[in-house]
Amino acid sequence: MASGANRELSEQEAGERAFSDDRERAAALLLMLSRVEFTVEEAVRVRNECASYAGWKLFTDLAVRHGVAALVWQNICDLSLEGHVPDPERIILEGLRFKSIARVAYITNAASEAVDVLERNGIRVVLLKGLALEHTVYGSRGLRQMSDADILVSPGDALKAMDILTGAGFESMPMKSGLYRHIILDLGNHLPEMHRGGISVDLHYRLFGPEGGEMVSRAISEAEEISAGGKRFHVLPPVTSFLGLVSHIYKHEVKGEFQLRLYTDIYLLLKKHGSAIINPQLMAAADQACIKAEVRVVLTVMKQAWGLELPGEMEARTVEEQKMAGRFMHDLTFPGMITPESQREMFTRNLHTMKGLRKKLIFVAGDLFPSVDFLKRRYGCRSTLSALMHYPHRLGKLIWIFSPERGKIRDK
Repeated sequence: MASGANRELSEQEAGERAFSDDRERAAALLLMLSRVEFTVEEAVRVRNECASYAGWKLFTDLAVRHGVAALVWQNICDLSLEGHVPDPERIILEGLRFKSIARVAYITNAASEAVDVLERNGIRVVLLKGLALEHTVYGSRGLRQMSDADILVSPGDALKAMDILTGAGFESMPMKSGLYRHIILDLGNHLPEMHRGGISVDLHYRLFGPEGGEMVSRAISEAEEISAGGKRFHVLPPVTSFLGLVSHIYKHEVKGEFQLRLYTDIYLLLKKHGSAIINPQLMAAADQACIKAEVRVVLTVMKQAWGLELPGEMEARTVEEQKMAGRFMHDLTFPGMITPESQREMFTRNLHTMKGLRKKLIFVAGDLFPSVDFLKRRYGCRSTLSALMHYPHRLGKLIWIFSPERGKIRDK
């Protein structure tokens, strides 16, 4: 009896090990293909791996999950390896590449219109994240998958820019509460999404916490000009762009979100502007943005996953930093297993960013008593009365403020 149980356990363990090995191999191939150019040695490695690889369904699932399907399929085609891919997966990857090319062109055009109207009104605009990277390090081939356009203006121009875009036909998502107009520039990094013609524009006014405000203002004034789609745009200088991408990664990870796409962005930026970024001034700038530890972790990932060379002082130092860097391959292989920050932790962290008692009280009041429209969207209510019934339920968040216990409490 015990022997049969042991045999079943052994078979289960073998199956789990094979499953894990398959995922690790798929993740490793995905990493090999997440770049825009290959050395001779890198191309040989990819060709040899594809020649013996059979787990294309798993590979395709991971490519889609990590937001790099268009990029890896383009590289497979450029290396003349598409013959190794079965038809069902080939159709998916090819379709996503065409979709990405069309989507990038559409978003670029929408961003161009938003930038034009803002700059005609005297507001300096800088492209951010995917849109900026598509036209600087991805080669303007439509391979950097994205769903919206991110643009940056100075904090002093943010609310004016929102009003200008509203006048140009963009519709802003409503704020959680009307009270938040008094603290909106202290809460998060961008205003509520603005939509027009199926495109979302995120209007950013900072990249880091308030400590990095001076750096961002300087970066906007020193923004570099690029050409994309026959239009002229501005993008951040390499160091500020790099630091902004590092900060962006950790904003996603506190929500339990992990995508190879965000790390590929940084790898490609470093490949193109490495000497301008990896220099003695980098860690001082990271300190100013209050993300020194995060920078060391991400740079260590760049060394371990892509083989980039780094000065020793820029690698992970503490045990915790090394553990975070070492988790990259696991998270790449098993996406969706990151534990998100609890809703209570998000609430209290946002509360602590409010400077002064008045702003803290506004934040709490706006969160406990949001607008009726918000309640309808949040709880799926059809009538105003049913939405109002949720106000007592939200008062439970008072426990988060006054209780010392920091356990993970379900969102109210």
